[in-house]
Amino acid sequence: MDTSMLLAITMACLSTAISVLFLIKCRDSGRYYHFAAIGWAFFAIHAILRAGGVPVALREILTYLFALFVSLYLILNVLEFDPESARLLWMYMLIPTSHIFYRLLSYAGVRLVPRIGGIAGDSGIMLLITAYVTYVTFRRAILSFPLIPMAIALLFYKVIQGTPIGFALMSFGTIVFAISTIRVMGLRLFKGSGLKKPSTGDMKGLFLIEQSRLEKLLDEYREYPLLLITRKRDEYPQQWTVFYLTSVDTSGSINPTALERLRHLVVRYLTEARTAGSQGIVVIDGVDYLRLYNEDKVLLKFLADLRDHAIVNNGIVFLALPEGTLNPKELAVLERISDHVYR
Repeated sequence: MDTSMLLAITMACLSTAISVLFLIKCRDSGRYYHFAAIGWAFFAIHAILRAGGVPVALREILTYLFALFVSLYLILNVLEFDPESARLLWMYMLIPTSHIFYRLLSYAGVRLVPRIGGIAGDSGIMLLITAYVTYVTFRRAILSFPLIPMAIALLFYKVIQGTPIGFALMSFGTIVFAISTIRVMGLRLFKGSGLKKPSTGDMKGLFLIEQSRLEKLLDEYREYPLLLITRKRDEYPQQWTVFYLTSVDTSGSINPTALERLRHLVVRYLTEARTAGSQGIVVIDGVDYLRLYNEDKVLLKFLADLRDHAIVNNGIVFLALPEGTLNPKELAVLERISDHVYR
């Protein structure tokens, strides 16, 4: 058995193992893992065909399917985490432009390496775009970095396939990608699995509190894994999940105009808490800041939507309301859609 065949068989086994791992995660929690499982199944088949001596032209198709399903897995998670990232999806339209670029260079008299590009090259470009979109959204290099060596291996597929370099790039990217994505995508916003419900009685829905009562409320739930949306950067209990309202793109930040992303985070937290047999408690401190960036009707509809999700998931959303934030008419509407007002 030559080195090329040994590497192909090893990659087939590795890809199959990764595919099974994603299937197990899919069975446990969903989260689009089945797309990743399908992607690595295609790459396992590709490796088997390479060991069997199937022509490159056919095997390249499987590399494209691999890149497509792995990208689907990540992009669906990206859109769920931050729907506004959809603005970056136009970049996938750039994939075919590589053929135009190579053709223009050829007509210009530039001598090109004939074994670069093709379907595998498109697959590599797709993974590079996915790596960029993933990094911009999650700001976690560990999620996007493993895609780069895999993309390089596909870009130079016809040159380094069956070589130790190609195998090293793909195996390293595969292992790191699988471990990092399963770990990060599996992170929970509700950090209190197994905890009993707090002593809130039958409370659920949207509750308005005066800003002056906020500190007392936070002290009351200091030991509980609540979700805090705030403008104030401070030292908070480790069991809390905290996001900061700011227009500056930093770790853990939420842009005040990104109400859809904020809604997604709150709903996901409430759902996780209910699934864990507990009760989600959300505290929003910064409605005055949100009002600066959003129309009044849009903000009121957003809060009404959060209230409905809190009811469905048996959770509580506390909204700290500074005096004078809303005019009397807006305040009256907000009080009508809320379940209780603490003055």
